[in-house]
Parts: sequence; C-alpha cells; structure tokens
Amino acid sequence: MLVTKWKTYKRKKITKIAAFILLIICLLIGVSSALDITLNVQDYESITVKSYMKSNTLSNELRYAANRLEHLIRVYKSEKYIRDGKTVKYIDIEDSWQLTNLYNNYLAEKGYEDNADSEELFWIEKDKEIQDIKESIKKSDLVNYQNIIEDLNNPEGLIYYATDGYYECTNTGNDSRNHYSLQNAYVLIDGRGMKVEPNNGYSSYSSSLVDTYESIEDGTNRMVIYAAITDEGLSLRVDKWLKDRHTLIVNIFIITMCLIVLITCLAYLLAEAGKVAEDEAIHMAKFDRLFPDLSLLVIAGIIAIINLEFYNVFNIRYTSEKLMKLAMLSSAAALFSLFLIFFLSIARHYKNRTLVKKSLSYMIITRLSAAAVKIVAGGPLMFKSIAALISLMAVSVYFSDNLVLLIVVGFAAVYYVSRKVRTFEAILKGLRTAKQGDYEFKIQVDGSGEFKQLSEDINTITSGFNIAVQNEVKSERLKSELITNVSHDIKTPLTSIISYVDLLKREGLQSPNAPKYLDVLDRKSSRLKTLTEDLFEAAKATSGSIEAHFERVNVNALVSQILGELDEKIIDSKLTFKVTSTDERLFAKADGRLLSRVMENLLSNIFKYALKESRVYIDLSQTEKEVFICFKNVSAFELNIPADELMLRFKRGDESRSSEGSGLGLAIAKSLMEIQNGILDISIDGDLFKAEIRLEKFH
Repeated sequence: MLVTKWKTYKRKKITKIAAFILLIICLLIGVSSALDITLNVQDYESITVKSYMKSNTLSNELRYAANRLEHLIRVYKSEKYIRDGKTVKYIDIEDSWQLTNLYNNYLAEKGYEDNADSEELFWIEKDKEIQDIKESIKKSDLVNYQNIIEDLNNPEGLIYYATDGYYECTNTGNDSRNHYSLQNAYVLIDGRGMKVEPNNGYSSYSSSLVDTYESIEDGTNRMVIYAAITDEGLSLRVDKWLKDRHTLIVNIFIITMCLIVLITCLAYLLAEAGKVAEDEAIHMAKFDRLFPDLSLLVIAGIIAIINLEFYNVFNIRYTSEKLMKLAMLSSAAALFSLFLIFFLSIARHYKNRTLVKKSLSYMIITRLSAAAVKIVAGGPLMFKSIAALISLMAVSVYFSDNLVLLIVVGFAAVYYVSRKVRTFEAILKGLRTAKQGDYEFKIQVDGSGEFKQLSEDINTITSGFNIAVQNEVKSERLKSELITNVSHDIKTPLTSIISYVDLLKREGLQSPNAPKYLDVLDRKSSRLKTLTEDLFEAAKATSGSIEAHFERVNVNALVSQILGELDEKIIDSKLTFKVTSTDERLFAKADGRLLSRVMENLLSNIFKYALKESRVYIDLSQTEKEVFICFKNVSAFELNIPADELMLRFKRGDESRSSEGSGLGLAIAKSLMEIQNGILDISIDGDLFKAEIRLEKFH
C-alpha cells in the first residue's frame, strides 16, 4: 500500500515541479557559495593548514619578496638610475619587441639581409626612432620599478633592506642583520648564506637569485637582502588566514550539500521523465514536438554561452560586486532551467525510442532518400514513352480476344495521354504569359516527372528574369542616387564658396567679417579639393590604370606601422584598438603600397563613423592559402542599408550626409583589392561593421 502511494506521489506533476525548483535553488546556493570563495578567499592553503606560521604561504611570501628585491637591485638599481637612462644604455635589438619590429621593417624597406652590416646601418640611420623607443622603455621601466615597490609594501608589515654594494633599496633605512632576524618571520641573504624562517614548503627562489647566492659563497658578490614581517604585519595576515579558513570550510560544506541534493533531484527527474501514475507508458509533452537534435543544439549553445560569457559577467565585479552576483545568479538560473527543460525532453524521447525517428536529421535524410528513389524510378521521357507503348501493344495482343479488357486499357491510355496534354497546355500558357512580361506568374503542375521538372525549370527562369528586371531597376535607382550624391557633395562646398566670395565682394577685405569668410572659403575649397582627388583616385582604381607590383608583405609589421603613423588620430578619436594575431608572422602576396592605402581607407572610415569611446578590433589570421585582415567596429550611425551598397561610390553610412566623409573610401579600397587579386568583404550585424581583407599567402 505504501509502495503504491509513493509511486503515485512521486509521479505527480507537483512533485516534479518541486524537485525542479529545489534543484535550481541548490544550484543558486552553490554558485553563491563558490562566488563567496572566489571573491573573499586569498589563501586556499588555509583549509588544510590551521596555523599561518606553518603555512607555505608565509615562507613563499618571504621568498617572493627576496626575488623581487634581487630583481629590483639587479635590473633597475634605483629610480635615478632609470631616469638617467642606464637601463637602456646597452640594450640590444632582441631585448625589445619595439626595436625588433623597427629592425624588421627597416630590413623590408631597404631590402637588406639580416647580418652585422645591416644591423650597424640600422643603429645609425634609425637613431631618432631608436631614441624614442629607448625613452618609451625607460618610462616603462620606471612604472615597473614603482609597481615592485608598491607590491613589496602591500600588504603592510614587510620591512626590507637590499643592496648590491653600491645601490640600496629599503623602507626602514636599517642595514643591520639583527634588526631583521629578531622578527618572527624573515629571510636573510648575504655572505653567510641564505636563511628563511619559517622555512616551509619548497625553495622557490629565482634562478638569478640562486646564481647570486653562489657568487656570495665565492666572495665575489656584495649582494645583501634582508626582509622580515613585523608582529603587526603577522597579526594582520593571521586574521586574514583564519577568516579565509572559516569561509572555505563553511562554503565547501554548503557546496557539498547542494551538490548531493542537486544530483539526487536530477536523478529523480530523469528517472520519472515522461511517467505518470495512471500507467507505465511514456507520455510526451507538447514541448517534445521540437526535434530532439535541435534540442541538442540548444544545449550545446547554452554550454557555449556559459564558456564564452562567464568571464564577461564575472568581470562586472570591477564595477559593482552586487550587480555581478545578481547577473551571475539570474543568468545561472535562466540558463540551467533551459538546459534542464531541453535535457529532460531528450530523456523522454530516449525512453520513448523516438530520439532518432523524431529528429530533423532523420526526417531530412528519409525524405531525400524517397525523392532520390522517385527520380531514379522516373527515368528519361523517351524511355518511359517507349516502355508505355510496348506495354500497351503487349497488353492489346495478350487480351485481343477479350473486348472488355481492351476497352478498359484503351480508356486508361486515353486518360493518361489527356492528362499529359493538359499539363503540356498549362506549360504553354505559362510560356505565353511570361512572353507578355508577367514574370511573376508561376506554372502549377501536379504530380511528378519530366513535365513537372520542365514547369519548375521555366518557373526558375522566369524568376531569374524577374530578379534581373528588379536588379536593373535597382541599378538605375543607384545610378540616380550616385548622380544626386555627387551633385550634392560638390554643390554644397561650391555654393558656400560662391556665397562667401559674393559677401567679400560686397563688404570688402577690410570688413571685420573678412577673416571669418576667408576661413570658410579655405575649409570649403579644401573639402572640394579632397572630394575631387578622391573622385579622381576612384576613377583610376576602377579604370585599371593602376598596376600592382607584387612582393612579400609582412602583414604584422605593416599593421603595426600604420597604427604607429596614425597614433595621434587614434588618441584624438578616443577609440581603443585591440590587435590579435597568431604567434607566427603573416606574409601576403600583395603590393605593399596599395595594401597600405586600403587599410588607411578602412581606418579613416572607422575614425569618421565609429561610435566614440568604443573598441576597434583588428584580427590577423591565415590558412594554408590565404591571409585574413579583419577590422570590426561599432557604428555611431544606424546602418539601415545593405552592406553591398556601402561599397558604391558616394554612399555613406549616415544617410543625412552630415559627416565629412566623401563616400569613396570603401569603393576605392574594393577596387585596390581587386587590382591585387584580393577580396574586400563588408558585413553588417546591427550596428557592428566588419570589413575583411583576403589576400593570397606568400609561399
């Protein structure tokens, strides 16, 4: 009796809903506890080691401090040492990626081989650029030096003294070994050797510090490093250690309990999926009408979204920790609920043995197979006609003494022929209609066979004619727009020039307004000159009068060079540029000058139309045959026109034509890419503008 009641109760919908809700609640509690650990726990070792003084963390902090002090004294010496430029005095090409890039560009520009003579010329001819790079490295070294000092002083409580015999670094001014050894936690490195107290864990000194230690033993190095943690500093660290330990123990217990409940609820839902109390059959829900393979795709999509967006949501903590928790918990609840709904649907299909039969893939395959059988069975019209005639003759001869059967066969033949004739007449009617210019008329033929295929072919042809007519109308409209846009863009500055010249004539050059009028004339004439030059370049590019001189182009270096040349514009535009590339260099078969102009046009387009203070992504990649350069940005204007129309001359992203662009940049870039046997693809997704350059890889 109790077994029957439990069986009835566990298969009720309310019980399943309660288990579903409990599962989601446990998930949210577990996620919340995991976030509490991630956000608040600094030392995970505290869960296994109760005493902070016996932890590896304490000893490693002392060793880390010694490593940082050794690096600081060995490399940076002092702030004055860096400011005097001594850290870059003997720098080599391989020591800086900036110098390496500059040297590679120099070799490519001059066509030199990489050897000692080329390197010597490089240091002479590129002296100014090298000095600029050294100044940049010096600033970077100064920032690194200050970061190390800040790192040593945070958290509070670490006192230290380090010297190489000439330069010193200390926050106490005390160089006495005893001053540091009297503390409860310290590290001492000098001529007596290397000592750390407490000495827990394993030795994690840097290789350079170990080499220094060997030199100390030989008496050839005056490096001294003393570091210790004061009692106040230890007290702060112990408090944080105990707090981390408590947080870890409590939250791990909560996560474990939630995981047990979650697994139990999930196992129950899977076991009872599709079952009801009335019978043992599997009952499908209305939601299960969705194809199971599409449900699998949705589940894969949910997993992909979690992988892709987790850190984006988690990084909201830098803005607001509470907002991050709210976003993390709400998205976890929504995504996991969806995951469960689709997963349980798949489970019901599996139990009902319809996982394959109800899938979209199975349906497509079976229908395609049936269609293939029909096509094969259909055969050519000539063969079918001959076969039908022979069959009719054979039947007539076989039943020659049976008049009734002959009449039935005769009527069947007449009916068959009349159907084919009516079908043929319908096709003729459709052809006459199309001949009169009605390309939207479609021939409707039932059944299958050659006439059906013929009618579909004719419908396809008329559809093609209809599309061609529409394209021609569109072409005429675009031509009219081109003329209108050219007229508008030329007329606007020209009208301003005429108006202000007339004002100058009437008021004279001595008028107080004369400087303002001349400034307007200067801007409008420059605008007209730029527009004329762009139009001339567009005409040259499309006429084929520009020849490409193909060479091996280092795409990485070219992009770096262009971004460097446009550094001031990038700063003024307030745009953030993100460049991603593979570790290996990309070489394309192209004309470096033309390719540079293409990328400059695309970047100019970005400066004019990109949303202010947004990000611009430049992705460099390659396959076995091609090199790809992709520019992506968010448009400041609503992109409500097709991507292919943006390639047209005098076409702009802002239909109001209020910006300073001429609408020729993309058209010129496309023509220059065609000259180099490359491709420029434009795509629009909402306000996301994407331009991709594809070039042949240089082998």
